[in-house]
Amino acid sequence: MEATRSGRFVAVAQWVMAVLLPAFFFIGRGLVGADLGWLTVLSVIYGPIVIVLMLIPPLVTRLDRDVRELRCVRQPYVVASWALWVSILVASLTVPDAADGGPFDTALTAWTGGRIDDQASAAVFAVAGIGALIAYAAQLAFAVSGALRSRKAPAAV
Repeated sequence: MEATRSGRFVAVAQWVMAVLLPAFFFIGRGLVGADLGWLTVLSVIYGPIVIVLMLIPPLVTRLDRDVRELRCVRQPYVVASWALWVSILVASLTVPDAADGGPFDTALTAWTGGRIDDQASAAVFAVAGIGALIAYAAQLAFAVSGALRSRKAPAAV
């Protein structure tokens, strides 16, 4: 395995992103113009669960001997990580939220002055959410495959 700059960045950033992205999804998006409603209340329950789930792939990469030695993750893991982070960021800017009085504006709706309505924002959220699930599954699969590959005994010559 060859050490790359992007692999080294992801090896460090994966720990930070596992905490920051769920926090931004549930609460921090209010800083960029989105209204906060019931999703913020639910963050008390779902936030820690999402953080633990996002910490599983980084923990699995610690079982990869090559990753530990080079302090750099494998390239397929880098791609899956970036896809996951971008998907979660887009999802957090478009997630629909509501209060007792009705739906709140998402960050995307607020930024466009209502030209992009709640339905369009919800559609973007659905695509980003599916992308995040696929990227998370790929990230976990690449972490496990890397750990298994590094544990295999070298073939006898």
